[in-house]
Amino acid sequence: MKFNCIAVDDDPANLELLCDYLTTLDNYELIESFTDPIKAMNHIVAGDNVDIVFMDIEMPGLSGIDLAKIIRSKTRNLIFTTAHSKYALDAFEIEADAFLLKPFSLGHFATVLHKLQSRRILPIQEKKKIDDQYFFIKSKNDKSKLVKIRFDEIIAIESIQNYISIYTTQKTVVAHITLIKIKEILKNNNSFIQIHRSFIISRNYLEEIENNLVRMKNDLLLTIGENYRDELIGFVKTKTIRTGRN
Repeated sequence: MKFNCIAVDDDPANLELLCDYLTTLDNYELIESFTDPIKAMNHIVAGDNVDIVFMDIEMPGLSGIDLAKIIRSKTRNLIFTTAHSKYALDAFEIEADAFLLKPFSLGHFATVLHKLQSRRILPIQEKKKIDDQYFFIKSKNDKSKLVKIRFDEIIAIESIQNYISIYTTQKTVVAHITLIKIKEILKNNNSFIQIHRSFIISRNYLEEIENNLVRMKNDLLLTIGENYRDELIGFVKTKTIRTGRN
């Protein structure tokens, strides 16, 4: 994955050098650069969040320190690039992630970014955005209605021919979709496990297991399929506290 970057520096030569460094490192992309801090502010505030903002401090019109206070919530990482070490304390107070003193070499630049990544300040894998925590699905009972389903509210999903019933903490929704299709939607979410050819459950709402049955949080009783038992039991074992008695 590439990390999206924005650079702000009133010296075009510094911006060009920074662009060259980022290009050399492959997985960083400079999507915008600004010599005018006011234009940078307007762009960043109005745009999507970015992974890194590189910012000079002494700039005409608006200092990097003041600009940082305005846009800090819009960037995962803030890195000051300045020729003046006296601003280090100010950078710390604004919760900057790094402070690069000009002139800095490519090696030093790469080392700083590597440290951020190793400390997991930079995302190693893209985190799910809030928009990825739910989906909309058309209700079988009212085809003009789209129903919002939150992943963290799903208790279980039951397949009934070409339909599924989605049991949530708030409601039950019947939709014209196959279990195979819903599995594709859920595949990147580790909260779900298939226990039968017709049932997918949320591990978070599993309350009891007895013989071939599981009881879910809403007292829904579901059968464990023979072909799915081992995976379910394997998960349960990782969460079972040994008492020393059979």
